[in-house]
Amino acid sequence: MGQATEQMVAQRRLELRAARSAYDAALGAFNVVDRQFSAALEEVNTARRSADTGRLERAYALAQDRSVPRRDQEKRLEEAGAALVRARQALIDILVARLEQLVREMDAAPGAQQRAQLNALFTDHQAELQALEAEAEETFRLEPVVLPEITFDPRDGRDELLAKAELLERRAVVADTLIRYTERQIQSLNQRLRTQRQRRDFLAGAERFDDTRVPVVVGAPTGDPGAVRDSTVAGARPLSLEERIQMHRDYLGQIQAYRDQLLIRAQQFRRAVGSVT
Repeated sequence: MGQATEQMVAQRRLELRAARSAYDAALGAFNVVDRQFSAALEEVNTARRSADTGRLERAYALAQDRSVPRRDQEKRLEEAGAALVRARQALIDILVARLEQLVREMDAAPGAQQRAQLNALFTDHQAELQALEAEAEETFRLEPVVLPEITFDPRDGRDELLAKAELLERRAVVADTLIRYTERQIQSLNQRLRTQRQRRDFLAGAERFDDTRVPVVVGAPTGDPGAVRDSTVAGARPLSLEERIQMHRDYLGQIQAYRDQLLIRAQQFRRAVGSVT
């Protein structure tokens, strides 16, 4: 079973490498057409200042022509970015599963040498997982949540009130998506924490009862084995798994309160519709 999972890890690495290459290619292509489109827009501005009607018409036509490949490449870039996120998450998921498997394999290993080999593999996979998670968190930052400035206006009629209510409700739907994502993150981190503790407890027991201790792996990460770099604070110490779980829990509470306030305000706008004559 372990060999099959290792093969899957290797396959997911290849898929992630391919997704990164595709994203880099899409980004390069987008940058080219984006610069061309920006140059066309600048020509529009220059032509407008020159008061040359013919030049302005040609500039508008060029900008319109160049907007098409830019839009196409932007869509391609978005698709490549989504594929990269999926490929990275697939590798993260299989690495998490492999770490859990390695703890069970260490528990069943017949001797200290086999356990040392499995522990070294655990350390390698863990370091790779930490790097992937730090990369993933660059694209999902826990930003403060602020209610939008959507307020009552005495001049609002029925359509304006309904539009404001619908806007608030759409934002609540987005918040629900973020809530579900954060809940999954907490669940995954809790599972990781259980695996780390099982490994730590097992190694502590192995050191007590084995004649030969499990060797320390040269170059292994120091400090908390579940810690990753906090990408939001330059130079800060790594966050432990416990700290990351608490950070996500705090954020979850903020998002839930944000969602609830959005829905309350949307209901207030909808009730106000009945008072409009």
